[in-house]
Amino acid sequence: MVHQFKRILYTTDLSESSIKVFEQTVVLAAQTGASIVMLHVIEDGSSGQQNRLIHLVDKTAYEKIRQESRETIKHVLIGKQRTIPLIQDALKKLCDSTSEKICGADNPVAIDGIEVKYGNVAAAVLEVCEAAQCDLVALGYYQKGSLLKALMGGHGKSVIQQSKTPVFLVPIEA
Repeated sequence: MVHQFKRILYTTDLSESSIKVFEQTVVLAAQTGASIVMLHVIEDGSSGQQNRLIHLVDKTAYEKIRQESRETIKHVLIGKQRTIPLIQDALKKLCDSTSEKICGADNPVAIDGIEVKYGNVAAAVLEVCEAAQCDLVALGYYQKGSLLKALMGGHGKSVIQQSKTPVFLVPIEA
């Protein structure tokens, strides 16, 4: 049975090379009649550090460090909340210009949402994919080395391993 794509989740790290991934995603969406959900994740590296830290200190010290980290993260997130509309606006402009360039002004690809999340990249990709009922996840990967090692930051590998949704891999240059 051939799978029909109705909604594609495009993931971006906002790099210049991610534009090529978006262009390929737009081409695929235009060919299949699918819409696109765009996602950028602002990575929160503190949780991984805390998970490793728990083995090095006693529980009281860990809880104190954890509370201090929460306060720090709270202040950082206030700043991140200001950047979210800027990122969404930039992604909207990318969408409009790319869709018009590839599909023409009269036949743009539909964008069902522009999401900016913070936290673990792979977890956010899987969460948005399920919530938005996407049929395909578009990821870029660097061509050097083995495929799974070459995926961006190892997050792509986690998405591939955990996703119940097919993954569309687009090669990019480092």
